[in-house]
Amino acid sequence: MTIGIDTSRVTKTQLTGTEYYSIQLIKKLNNIETDDKFLLYAQKDPHSRLGKLNSNFKTKIMPFPRLWSQIRLSIEMIFHKPEVLFVPAHLLPLIHPKNSVVTIHDLGFKKYPELYPPHELLYHNFGMNFSVKHAKKIIAISEATKKDLLSSYAIEPNKIEVIWQGCDLNFFKPSSKPNKKPYIFYIGRIEEKKNIINMVKAFAFLKKEKGLKHQFILAGSPGYNYENIKKEIDSLPSEIRCDIIELGYISQNDYLQYLQEAEIFLFVTNFEGFGMPIIEAMACGTPVITSNVSSMPEIAANAALLVNPCRPNDIGMAMSKLIHNPGLRQSLILKGRVRSKIFTWQKTAQKTLAVLEQAGK
Repeated sequence: MTIGIDTSRVTKTQLTGTEYYSIQLIKKLNNIETDDKFLLYAQKDPHSRLGKLNSNFKTKIMPFPRLWSQIRLSIEMIFHKPEVLFVPAHLLPLIHPKNSVVTIHDLGFKKYPELYPPHELLYHNFGMNFSVKHAKKIIAISEATKKDLLSSYAIEPNKIEVIWQGCDLNFFKPSSKPNKKPYIFYIGRIEEKKNIINMVKAFAFLKKEKGLKHQFILAGSPGYNYENIKKEIDSLPSEIRCDIIELGYISQNDYLQYLQEAEIFLFVTNFEGFGMPIIEAMACGTPVITSNVSSMPEIAANAALLVNPCRPNDIGMAMSKLIHNPGLRQSLILKGRVRSKIFTWQKTAQKTLAVLEQAGK
């Protein structure tokens, strides 16, 4: 069977979770022996990110200035429908085969609509309504996302398959020369929906009340309502403010190094469809503090400290506990290394291919 894949995410300039998901999935589908043929639809050549692919993978490059998925991919679907179309991120094209599969990553816009710009909220609401109605099968990246889908839309439960994301364990691993440095690390968009303000408040509480000597390093591009985060940081005393370091968007190699050397990975966000950095930190041997809501307890299990994201003092106390309790640190490091091995991209790809083949029948 011919499986078409929307590969538009692969070629984006700055890669985030949904882009890495698309890249890793296609790479690992390439490792599976199958009679299926894959047709990659893209705005520009994706092979610099995907590498060399087998002969059963073909690429169709279709440049188009705006609304590529909705207009250009729809036009392609009018004239050359594949037997199955797979969209790895949220939004089916308006015209699509009846055998279409979409991956839904999260429904954060339903939980926290006030934390999204109006145009993005409109886009998400329209796209999600359309996709869940018209997809033959839906892949949810966690049980939490499946639960959110079922509570928000009239969907038959058997239409949804839960397939966890993976972790590249050949890349994310402890440094060969372990050298932990006194800093707490976060990666992700620097925006209100990621709960950055409460993490900053927790860090400030620790510095003020506990005399913490660490830095708080944030990696990621500014997002919606960044100015409120900047205002919070700027309001802090200079001796605290100077220890909050904003790196902006960083490369994967820099990300790996910061993860490996961090004393704590802090990922206490409001909402996650999966929370890929949690597993990546665990794989690097860095203890994790994350939220006790959404998908995070499901993904982290007992291998991280779970805290209420709405309570900065609790977040701060969890950091203090980890810094001052070597036994707890070592326990979480060992549990994290074991936990991370469960999440492999090959497993994700095999389960995804099974869903795609089922959709084509």
